[in-house]
Amino acid sequence: RSTDKTKIEYEKIAKHFYIRLERKCIKLSAKNISDELLACAPEYRPAYWRRLRGALAHHQRTLGYDDAATRILALHNPVTAKGSTLSVKQKQTRVKSIAAEDETALIDYFNARNDKCMVAAIKLFKLTGIRPTELAGVTVDSNRLTVIGAKKSHHGTRGADRVLQLDGITALTLYMLVTLAQKVNVGCLQDKLRAAGKNLWPKRKHLPTFYSWRHQMGSELKASGMGRLQIAYLMGHQATASIDRYGNRKSAKGGRLPSCPADADLSHIRVTHSVRSTDNKNYIQPSTPILVVEPNEGSNAKDKSTGMAAYIKRNKQKDDGLSR
Repeated sequence: RSTDKTKIEYEKIAKHFYIRLERKCIKLSAKNISDELLACAPEYRPAYWRRLRGALAHHQRTLGYDDAATRILALHNPVTAKGSTLSVKQKQTRVKSIAAEDETALIDYFNARNDKCMVAAIKLFKLTGIRPTELAGVTVDSNRLTVIGAKKSHHGTRGADRVLQLDGITALTLYMLVTLAQKVNVGCLQDKLRAAGKNLWPKRKHLPTFYSWRHQMGSELKASGMGRLQIAYLMGHQATASIDRYGNRKSAKGGRLPSCPADADLSHIRVTHSVRSTDNKNYIQPSTPILVVEPNEGSNAKDKSTGMAAYIKRNKQKDDGLSR
C-alpha cells in the first residue's frame, strides 16, 4: 500500500512541476525538464530537489519515456556540486506556536478564496500534529486516523506508524478533511500557506508553516499531563527524548487532543530521555535504551509513571512476586 501511495505522491509532484513549465510557455520535453530542474535547484533544499528529480524520473518512466527518465536521474544538483558558488537554501525558521487569531486569519483567507483543500489541511494538521510528508499516507477508519510514519529505521522494524483516535469528531467530518487535504500535493499546500502568510503579515520575518501546528500539538500534549510514551506514540517519535524538541507546555492553549487507542502498541518506543538520579538532584541518561510497555488500564496508579525509576520499580515488583 505504501508503495502505491509513494507512486501517487510522485505523480502529483511531477505534474506540479510540469505546471511550472507550462506557465513559462516551455514545451514539455526531456531536455527542457532537465534544464528547468537544474535551473530551479537553488529554490529548494537539496533533499527536496532529490525527491523532485526522483518523482520526475519515475513519472517519465511510467509514461514510457525511459530515455528521459535515465537523463533526469543522471543530473547532479548544481548547488551541492564540488566548487559550486551557489548558496544552499537555508532551512525555514519555524514558528513553534500558532496564535488563535493567526489561525483564524488563515482560515478566513482561504475561505474567502473558496480554497476548501487548504482549510481542510490546516484543520487536519491542527487536530493531528502530523508531519507534512505524512499527509499522503493518512487513512481514515471511523474516528481513527492511521498515519504511516515518515521516520523509519532498523529496516522498518522501528518506525513511527501510529493510530490516532479523535473523539468528538464525526467519522464523516474526519473523512472529508482527509479527502480534501489529500487532493493537492503537500508541496503545493505549503507554497499556498507561505504565500498567504506573506500577504497577511508582510512585515513578519517568520511565518507559520504546517510544522507550526506540529509544535503546537507537542505543547498541548506536554501540558495535558500525558505520559511520555503516549506522547511519543502520538507524535510519531521512535524515542521519548524526541519529545523535548517539540513544543513548550507554556504555549499550550487547551482544546481537543488525539488519544492512543486501547490497542495501541507502545512497545517499540525507546525510553531515552534523561531521568532523575537516585539522590533526586541530577539528571542522568539511561546507559542503554529500554523498551517499555505502558501498564494496562486498571493497574495501580503509581505504576503509570514513566521513566527509568518507574521501569526499575515495576520489574522489582515482578521479581518480588516470583520470589514469593
